[in-house]
Amino acid sequence: MAATLLLTTDEETWRGVASFGGWLTAGLFAIMFLRMLLEGVALLVLVNGTQETKLSVVESFVLTVESYFITQLIPLTAAGVPYQAYLLTRKGVRAGWASAVVLVKGFVPGVFFFFVIVGVVVAALFGWEGSEKSMTFLKIVGPISLLPTSLVIAMVVITIWRPRLFDRIVDALARFLSRKLPGKASERVDQTKKLLEEESHVFREALTTLGRKRRWTLVWGTSLIVVAFVVEFLVAFVILWGFGYTGSAVGPTVLQGVLKPIIAASPTPGSLAIGEGGYIGFFAAYLPQHFVGVSLVLWRFVVYFVPMLAGGALVAKRIGSSFAGVKESG
Repeated sequence: MAATLLLTTDEETWRGVASFGGWLTAGLFAIMFLRMLLEGVALLVLVNGTQETKLSVVESFVLTVESYFITQLIPLTAAGVPYQAYLLTRKGVRAGWASAVVLVKGFVPGVFFFFVIVGVVVAALFGWEGSEKSMTFLKIVGPISLLPTSLVIAMVVITIWRPRLFDRIVDALARFLSRKLPGKASERVDQTKKLLEEESHVFREALTTLGRKRRWTLVWGTSLIVVAFVVEFLVAFVILWGFGYTGSAVGPTVLQGVLKPIIAASPTPGSLAIGEGGYIGFFAAYLPQHFVGVSLVLWRFVVYFVPMLAGGALVAKRIGSSFAGVKESG
């Protein structure tokens, strides 16, 4: 981040930063807080609408913030999903349903972004046009984004409607890895295969139950997750606005919706490098060059670093409480 600022700033940049204002900066953090709160409420709705064990708003929010810390440490945005399932089981939620709820929560963004990309393609065919830079960015990012979103859709479809095909795919992959990996690693492949098959059936049962018996729970939960992502996109839009952008919010929101699947599927911890590369192109599509670097740093700080530090503090508190409990019982 320091190198980015050093290489991309000049006097014009710092004049713009001075005019950005403290209240606007505080607004960015308020937006991100709202984004995490909405995701926490979505978790609460999906759990409380299906289980006798009930979560409070505070508990669901804390679980959500903690998962942000885990997500930054482990590659792929979905890394926080199994951690949330683990914490839910500690709250008394059945293990199978805890996994199913967070899997539903994890798959929703992929489905949403798939429809965003399809919508963009349809709009482009009917003559929708943005600025030249934004359309160039979309032409580069759009095709790349199709791969992770298509994989998510394919996984959902196969898991729900073709369970036998899913089991055959898992079996074939497990056999291949068992032949290639030695000793204990091969044993772990067999254990993972059984776990995947069990969890796929639980996920299918949960989604079917939610769709048939808890339809409004599914609608409200998924709607809150989608709104949470749209609220997150407002962080970058407010940064654009603070540095002089006066156009519509539609283009920046759509571009982020296309870019997000690539960042979520990034193989680097915290989407390092992938996130920076994507948002450099995004900010360059709307702002003068001397504002691109500082916009990237501000976006990364608000969307990633602060939630990660908050989540790390909560995880440390949880670990400290666990150690204290072990000592007292000892």
